[in-house]
Amino acid sequence: MPDDVKSKISELEKDLYSKDFKQHRVEDILTHKEAIAGPSWDKEADEASLRETEITSANRHQLMKKFVKYSVLFFLLSTVVAVFIWWRGSNIVSGENILIDIVAPVAVSGGEPFETRFTITNNNKVSIESATLFVEYPPGFYSVPNRVDIPRISKKLGGIAPEQSISETVNTMLYGEENTSKVAQVVLEYRMAGSNATIKKTTIYSIKISSSPVNVKLSVPKEVSSGQEVELSIEVGSNSKDSTGAILIYATFPRGFNFISASPAPTYGENVWRVVDLSPQEKRTIKIRGSIEGQENEEKVTKILVGTEDTKDERFVGIVYNSATESSTITKPFLALDVAINNSKSQDNVVSLGKGVRVDVFWQSNNPTKFTDAVIEVKLNGVALDRYSIYASGGGYYRSIDNTIVWDKSGSKDLAVIDPVSRGTVSFSFSPVALGIGADSLIKNPQIVFEVRARANKISDLSYNEIVSTFMSRSVKFETDLRVYAKGMFFSGPFQNIGPIPPQADKETTYTISLSVRNSSNNVSNAVAKTTLPIYVKWLGKIDPEGEDISFNDSTGEVTWNVGRVLSGGTRDAAFQISFVPSVSHINRSPLLTGDITISAMDDFTKTEVMDKKPALTTYITGDPQFNPNDANVVQ
Repeated sequence: MPDDVKSKISELEKDLYSKDFKQHRVEDILTHKEAIAGPSWDKEADEASLRETEITSANRHQLMKKFVKYSVLFFLLSTVVAVFIWWRGSNIVSGENILIDIVAPVAVSGGEPFETRFTITNNNKVSIESATLFVEYPPGFYSVPNRVDIPRISKKLGGIAPEQSISETVNTMLYGEENTSKVAQVVLEYRMAGSNATIKKTTIYSIKISSSPVNVKLSVPKEVSSGQEVELSIEVGSNSKDSTGAILIYATFPRGFNFISASPAPTYGENVWRVVDLSPQEKRTIKIRGSIEGQENEEKVTKILVGTEDTKDERFVGIVYNSATESSTITKPFLALDVAINNSKSQDNVVSLGKGVRVDVFWQSNNPTKFTDAVIEVKLNGVALDRYSIYASGGGYYRSIDNTIVWDKSGSKDLAVIDPVSRGTVSFSFSPVALGIGADSLIKNPQIVFEVRARANKISDLSYNEIVSTFMSRSVKFETDLRVYAKGMFFSGPFQNIGPIPPQADKETTYTISLSVRNSSNNVSNAVAKTTLPIYVKWLGKIDPEGEDISFNDSTGEVTWNVGRVLSGGTRDAAFQISFVPSVSHINRSPLLTGDITISAMDDFTKTEVMDKKPALTTYITGDPQFNPNDANVVQ
């Protein structure tokens, strides 16, 4: 420490403890010096920073005041709006304030009457007027007690005051398939008081059918061989306290099922039975025989519907009471059969008129052991069969008493013992009776059905031999004989013809072209006959009978007659007139008056196209009874 400083401190201590002490100012002790700010201090910057801080703080304070102010305003506005909505809502007229309450059972037994109550409540502050309740029912609802089908009912409710309820009760019964639900639609039509506008309010409700008035059971074999003859059983029984009335049993057989017979016989076709009535707890059984064809492991489904007769077509089920579905699986047969008709293995076989039929029956063993004493039988059915034309090869015998061809070991050694995987063929042929135009008798929709059965003894390890059998059937349909005839005429026919006969070069002669259509055994549709006119022949536009659909195309020279439908054994005739001006190049010749005449149509029975063709007509008009052959050639 410097000496001068020490000296001053000593003097200060002495004065402090002396009796004559007096207070000294700092200035008397320490010399005053001006403080010089360091180079980093900025007075203006500090003042600016201070002002910025103050402004930020003021802004934040102002924002908080606004937030509080707006929060209070929002709260007050929300309260006002809520109060307004509450007050306004109690006065809004809306369909939402009209309630439709439906009290109905969740499930009912088929055929049992039940009650449904509809209650309409008006929760509006004004009345509703002209209220009408409509209930639209699906098929199956019936009135009580007369059981009349009711697709729709309506109930006039009139006016309904505010806070008032009106109820209506409807008694119905329901028929339908077991465990299915029926959905009904309810519509309320009304007008608000003071308004002419009609308003609708709609709702729905459903009811489940817990049991059917008729039970049905279908029994089919679970496994069948392709072509095997099988028996199906349908059992129907009443499940109602009252008689069922007339019911219909409708069977849908799988593809490949060939119906043979049924007991009792079907009422309609091969698959519909009508039961007049079923008493309470009464049962009926239907036995159906047939064969099923298909591929190995293919599933064949049979379905049965039981219900009322359809009001539009009594052959179909209207209201379904119940149904049953069962399936069979096709397995490989022990003794397999296959058939080819005129080298075709198609299910549907059509033969043109005048052609014979060759049938090959193929057999094959799929058994791991031997067969013995095999027999193959083919039974032919159909009035179109010419029994005298049947020829069986390979040792077959035609048993004419029942139209059956039989092959066994006496005529075919291959059938005595059939080893595993062995195969063979037996064949026969036949022809139909005369079916064409001019036949002694008309056979409508001619076909021949033949049933093929094979049976044999299956050798097994058991103490007895099992007899196995296989069945299949095929049919042959024969096309109709549709023909067109054409002739030229001058002296006869529906038109007055003019001009020289024989025709002269450069001079006009008119002719009548007459067309006829003849049909034999099957109805045909969309029949069209056509021909053409040469360039030197003119279409005159005269047609007989008037209104017949015959037209001429100027561009192609084609004449078209739209014959349409021609029934079995039917006939159609028409004619038109042409003009012929021969050239000198035609002298000493019989020029063509038309081209070839053709006809085509669809055979409704065989679903095939049938056709016929006739040669062109010339001036050699032999179809005119007054025609002289010397008048055919053109003269100078």
